[in-house]
Amino acid sequence: MKVTRVEKSEFELENGDVFPINPPLKMEMTPDEFQEHYDRACNLISSLQVAGGDCPQSSKVVRRGKAEDH
Repeated sequence: MKVTRVEKSEFELENGDVFPINPPLKMEMTPDEFQEHYDRACNLISSLQVAGGDCPQSSKVVRRGKAEDH
C-alpha cells in the first residue's frame, strides 16, 4: 500500500486510511522516505503473523479522526 501523506503525528495510505504515529516523528519526512519504514514494518508484522500461526489479531484504524476496531 502506498503512503500518500506524512505528518509528525499521523500518516495516510492511498486508500484513505489514516494511522497515528506514536510517539510522533522528531523530524519531517516525505511520503517516499516514510514508505521505506512502512514497508519494513509491514514485512516484520507479516513474518510474525506467519510464525505465530493462528494468533488472534486486533488493530485500531483511525479514519479521518474516528477510531474503528477491526
